[in-house]
Amino acid sequence: MSVQIDRRSFLVSVAAVGSALSLGFDIPFGPRGVRAADSAREITAWVVIGRDESVTIRVAKSEMGQGSFTALPMLVAEELECDWI
Repeated sequence: MSVQIDRRSFLVSVAAVGSALSLGFDIPFGPRGVRAADSAREITAWVVIGRDESVTIRVAKSEMGQGSFTALPMLVAEELECDWI
């Protein structure tokens, strides 16, 4: 016995699954996110402003002599109007 699937029902089911995956869902089991103890404000995943108004800039690129560890923090400090120390 073979199951006949018409094109319309296939497209509806694929659209439903695709939209559910794109919207996201919460899996109740597994590890929960850990919050920082100092309750620093994370502006993005790359910029953190501490309670003492210190700015931490995370760089996810490796430094190979092109100056990215200096240039990227300087750009962020310029945009946030921070003192570059």
